[in-house]
Amino acid sequence: MAETKRKPKKARPVYFSVRRLVDPSTGEEVGALVPRHRIDQRLMRERNYRIGDELRADLKKPRNAKFHRLVHSLGGLVADQIEAFQGMGCHDAIKRLQRETGICCEVQTIDLPGIGKLDVSVAQSLAFDEMEEGDFYRLWQGICRHICERYWPGMTEDQIGQMVDLMPEAA
Repeated sequence: MAETKRKPKKARPVYFSVRRLVDPSTGEEVGALVPRHRIDQRLMRERNYRIGDELRADLKKPRNAKFHRLVHSLGGLVADQIEAFQGMGCHDAIKRLQRETGICCEVQTIDLPGIGKLDVSVAQSLAFDEMEEGDFYRLWQGICRHICERYWPGMTEDQIGQMVDLMPEAA
């Protein structure tokens, strides 16, 4: 099978909090970006960032963790209740639904020797730093709509949402 081109993996992001601190050189109160956790401090040390370094960054607020857990709970519900998903983990069920809907997917062309070119749908990452909140919400709605149309025709999107709320949190 011919290989597809993969995008290089992005470096893990460093999370910061904006804090009011006193600039020792001026004595003035300033807003400063401070690493949120020990892992963020470690990532900065590993990248050899030092006090006084000038850095370039594209800053954005992370997505709401509640929505991330919610979509994985939906994956658990689907894996537990829909026969076609039996034996799948939460994440795998969501990825399959994502590919089935085509929402937040990229089409990649694979050249198979002797067969020709084949277009495949590759689901984009749901990771906090990979998908904007609006796209994530659009994915949630699209997956719920798809489940109603294909697997549970008697259900509404709201009913699926209510069922997910009753699920224990996915790991």
